[in-house]
Amino acid sequence: MIPVRAAIAALAAYVPGRQPGGALVKLNANENPYPPSPRVMRAVAAATAEQVRLYPDALARGLRATAARVYGVGVENVIAGNGSDDVLTMIVRTFLDPGDVIAVVDPTYTLYETLAAMQGARAEVFPLTAQWDLPEGLFGAAARVTFLPNPNAQTGTLFPAGAVRRLCEEARGMVVLDEAYAPFAGVSAIPLIKEFEHVIVLRTLSKSHALAGLRVGFGVAQPQVIEMLMKVKDSYNLNAISQAAGSAALDDEAYVQERVAAIVRTREWFERALAQRGWETVPSAANFVLAAPPAGSAAEVVTALEERGYLVRHFATPRLQRYVRFSMGTDEQMRGVLAALDEMLAACSP
Repeated sequence: MIPVRAAIAALAAYVPGRQPGGALVKLNANENPYPPSPRVMRAVAAATAEQVRLYPDALARGLRATAARVYGVGVENVIAGNGSDDVLTMIVRTFLDPGDVIAVVDPTYTLYETLAAMQGARAEVFPLTAQWDLPEGLFGAAARVTFLPNPNAQTGTLFPAGAVRRLCEEARGMVVLDEAYAPFAGVSAIPLIKEFEHVIVLRTLSKSHALAGLRVGFGVAQPQVIEMLMKVKDSYNLNAISQAAGSAALDDEAYVQERVAAIVRTREWFERALAQRGWETVPSAANFVLAAPPAGSAAEVVTALEERGYLVRHFATPRLQRYVRFSMGTDEQMRGVLAALDEMLAACSP
């Protein structure tokens, strides 16, 4: 008999967006449709045999220094991870014991609950309101760690700065503000870490900087928190090529801002185009649009779009089962999605 821990045997694994082969236009994982900065590709191309042969800098000091400069904090305020998911793993290792409670909203990034369950902790779920606002019960919740993505991971909702501050003020444990999509909203809670020792802000280069394949992310917090996270991180959690590429990406802020602005413009006109076709759209501050079709089921729309060459995402959960999530591609790709939707409608018309 295999002696698997009971918590792992009972675990429902996190399911990421599909990574298909073939010619599908992939709009299901909120990836950046544009290439990374040319500086990134030069950094990757310049990799040496020694960088491959030797272990990388275990503390990612150069990358952290660059991130600290960009985020307006000290190096001691930053920890680097193999994507921000890696920093999430450090957080649950550091702060959660079996039986502890985390607080999350619904809908949200479900990896929070999965990682907590690995530690034997459980989640208390606070549903967002009908208008996708933060519920009153979340404030001051009796949780060891509260996780909040802002903008929200599945809806794109941007929560007001005042509500985020109140969450930090009233929290009874750690607060993790996950800013994977914040560059598309033009806001950040990083300044709050200077006021609150129990706040950790997460950043990733997967979305805005187009480094999803290299896995670079950060946690930003007060030095004593970073020191504890350092104790539990994997020894060499970020490879040498990713460290070099991450620094290059952060150094080319003008390029990133240009691409982010392009994605936001695409999101805005695509959201309007769906509304004109009768779709119910959720206001988004991220790089995707969540919308419910005017007729038929969301699952049927996803299947029909895949048959026409476009891969989008559907969450079969009570709050989201009516909706389709469209990651933003290029303007040409999104016009193709609309043409496919129009073709589907025409095919269904009597």
